[in-house]
Amino acid sequence: MTDAAVVVVGAGPVGLMAAHVLGRNGVETIILERRKPRPGQTACAHPASSGDLRSRAIGIMPPSLELLDGIGLAQEFVAAGVHAATGVVHDEKDELGRLDFRGVHRHFPFVLAIPQWRTESMLAAAIAERPKVEICYDVTVDAVVQDTEGVTLSCRDGSRYRARYAIVCDGARSTLAAAAGLSRGRTTYQARFFIADHRDLTDLADEAHLWFTPSGAVESFPLPGSLRRWIVQLPSGSALPGADDHIDLEGIVESRTRYSLDPAGRTWQSAFAPERSELGRFHQGRLLFAGDAAHTMSPIGGQGMNTGFADAELAATLVAGRLDGRLTAPDAWGYYQRARRQAGRSAARRAWAGMRVGTITGRAGSWVRGRLVSAALRLAAPLLARHFAMMSIPMRHASGRLPRRLTHHGDSHEASE
Repeated sequence: MTDAAVVVVGAGPVGLMAAHVLGRNGVETIILERRKPRPGQTACAHPASSGDLRSRAIGIMPPSLELLDGIGLAQEFVAAGVHAATGVVHDEKDELGRLDFRGVHRHFPFVLAIPQWRTESMLAAAIAERPKVEICYDVTVDAVVQDTEGVTLSCRDGSRYRARYAIVCDGARSTLAAAAGLSRGRTTYQARFFIADHRDLTDLADEAHLWFTPSGAVESFPLPGSLRRWIVQLPSGSALPGADDHIDLEGIVESRTRYSLDPAGRTWQSAFAPERSELGRFHQGRLLFAGDAAHTMSPIGGQGMNTGFADAELAATLVAGRLDGRLTAPDAWGYYQRARRQAGRSAARRAWAGMRVGTITGRAGSWVRGRLVSAALRLAAPLLARHFAMMSIPMRHASGRLPRRLTHHGDSHEASE
């Protein structure tokens, strides 16, 4: 059996953020990841990345850059990504208005566009600078047993890990949440989207662009390496395309935006049906759930991964505080659930509202939407920029700091966990 103070389940962006915060606090941590290591890597090591080259989440908001700054990685990320400081909104014929992100944050006046595989790679590579943190790949956790002293995780390969606490970041279909008997409410939305990354031959530069048209929405975001992300809303009633289905994204983009894309320039593609879900509880005993394992939301607007970063940072800070004796309040896990549920629900509502407005179809509805969006951008652009940059999400936590009211409540009570 392998021992550590904390086990983090999942080496995606959220799990890696949690491990970095724990490592910064000197906490001995093991990360267990079910994906296999890349060629040349060992199963337990400090590898650069185990992820594939799919982009998936691409936007890192200013509050998440604050968290990355807290673990010493913000400047590396800023140098590696594209600084999207402007968002432009169109209808089928005209520009409706602009969002300027240059005033939303003193140090990070932009949304950082960087593919998720690169985010994971950079976070994982930096684990090598955390001597008390280790990543173990090709390890699938099947079961967890808790007692008054800690948790024991049993894995498919027969290995077992023992820790005082576990932070679970194993995704929206969390096997450990199910094993712990936690219920999850789930809503799947009707909209369907197709997504692809292209070699960028447009004149859109570093701006994000959104088109709201009667036949459906199109979103486009810059990426490093002269690439650009395109997301198109599929016609109403469309089935979710399979991996081998052909979708004429280039034709849809040209018909709605008048931009011509070369099909040969498509570097990656996928499809998704947005959903929203939430665990009944974000903690059970010595288990804390973070990121998609705790709650999911529509990816429209880029709220999900950023919400997960904040989950991970607070969960790891609280666990580190409990381990070193700074955290004395017996209600720490209750605080975690209240804070992250409130923040997550706020982000999910924003993601839903953005998706709902953007997916209106038909000429009458599209005309009304265009007039309302134009007025909103004219009258409240600075407020909307802060909104979309997640600067106004409630219960934002100061990086690395324990809430004062949780550090002066007498002795810790392990039984409350």
